[in-house]
Amino acid sequence: MKILLLSPWFPYPVNWGFAKRVYHILEDLARRHDITLLTYTDGDDDEQRRVLGKLCTVHTVPRPELPLGKRLAQVASIPSPSSFQRRLMYSTRMQEALDALCREIRFDVIHVSTSQMACFRFDPRPPLVLDEHNIEYELYYRVFQAEGSLPRRVFNWLEYRKFRREEIAAWKAADGCAMTSAREAAFVSAMMPETPTVVVPNAVDTTYFAPADATVDPNMIVLTGLMKYRPNVDGAIFFVRDVLPRILRARPATTFYIVGGEAPPEVTRLASPHVVVTGGVEDVRPYVHRSAVFAVPLRMGSGTRLKVLEGLSMGKPMVSTAVGCEGIEVRDREHLLIADGADAFADAVLEVMGNETLARTLARNGRNLMLERYRWESVVATLDALYARLVAARPA
Repeated sequence: MKILLLSPWFPYPVNWGFAKRVYHILEDLARRHDITLLTYTDGDDDEQRRVLGKLCTVHTVPRPELPLGKRLAQVASIPSPSSFQRRLMYSTRMQEALDALCREIRFDVIHVSTSQMACFRFDPRPPLVLDEHNIEYELYYRVFQAEGSLPRRVFNWLEYRKFRREEIAAWKAADGCAMTSAREAAFVSAMMPETPTVVVPNAVDTTYFAPADATVDPNMIVLTGLMKYRPNVDGAIFFVRDVLPRILRARPATTFYIVGGEAPPEVTRLASPHVVVTGGVEDVRPYVHRSAVFAVPLRMGSGTRLKVLEGLSMGKPMVSTAVGCEGIEVRDREHLLIADGADAFADAVLEVMGNETLARTLARNGRNLMLERYRWESVVATLDALYARLVAARPA
């Protein structure tokens, strides 16, 4: 099949959650199909084109600029009936490029990554498949609930109200939807029972993210993720301010590592003798391998967290909030410990650090779960089957 994949960002380098999902889906589909990638570019993209050009045909459009900067653009968007995200992703040049490609090539499927990119006018001939990385309006609502800043609370409440309408409209316009968890797929199916909806979970390269024979620091806790992402920022601050002091009272030698690029000042200011903020690193695995506990202290978010899959695949004992591991088929005290609230989270981390038998059991069970259910090559087959089903049902 000829497949057009529309993405808001280059899925390379593969160093953050969005890129990982899109890249691995693209890589697997390219083994069987002719893929054309249409994406925004931020300028110097020679390396991205070189790598992705081995898998597909790459077309780019310059990303729309925000003359006032992001914060002022967000403020300016408040009176608008359209969400900031929708206004951020739409551009006339992208619409023109999309139209031109569809005139030139008769695609069998148009695959749209994230509902933010569903703001365009699409060729009605091929089936339109929407790949949702999460339920975006749910994310805005959870940020609104957890935020301490009044301006951020107000903005995210308005984004929730606006984008909820836009996202549901995107589901209705799609011929098929791919969701990252059974919970989200059931939610969409209940609202749009006539729209074929499948579960295409986030997955993990179990060969790359594998256990290693490394020396473990019994007092090291690690959190990974792109640190400009608001749920990661909130999780890091929550852990350092509310959880870590409780842990230090029991284990004064504990050090918490925040591993991830593009950390804002509110994260870099957390650095102390007991908190290491690494910034961007080429490879997170050495930090994870050395740690005694992989922490996922997230209080907001939607979809499923790739960091959870990677940590479990590496055989690391993990402590997560319920939101942090939501949508992944893990069970408390079998694959990881689930704890909400500062006291419960601190107690769970201390339990893992002080119980080698429990730590080994969680590590083994988590790794086995990833091998059984969360490999990219197996989950993309579900997406492939959805394509085939929609194409077969389409009039010639």
